[in-house]
Amino acid sequence: MKKLLSLALLIYIVSCSKNEIDDTALNGAWTLVNVSCFCFFPDPPDFNMTQVEFSSSQNEVIITNSGESTYLMENGTYTYTGNGNRITFENGRSFNFEVEESNLQLIFIDQPNIADDEITYSFER
Repeated sequence: MKKLLSLALLIYIVSCSKNEIDDTALNGAWTLVNVSCFCFFPDPPDFNMTQVEFSSSQNEVIITNSGESTYLMENGTYTYTGNGNRITFENGRSFNFEVEESNLQLIFIDQPNIADDEITYSFER
């Protein structure tokens, strides 16, 4: 009986940890370096004028666009929720995120029936 209870507890712990976001790797300031999509940008685009700063302790991100163009979202502070490697901002936009060393990718979760809304934002520390 103890083994069965221990196994049930282990399964519960593992399943709960998969439902929580591991966003600590997002913490800190990031500069946009590239946007990959089926879209048009002014020639040449100045992506590095967009910075984001994540705070996982407050579940918020500050977005600053210093240039004339807005690539990710308007300037401001946005809250987010998450599950696994997915974050959803308060405006309903969802992204999968991948962090490798000093690189971050935010991959917009698109509508599968629309070919032109696939977009990936690449950032560096």
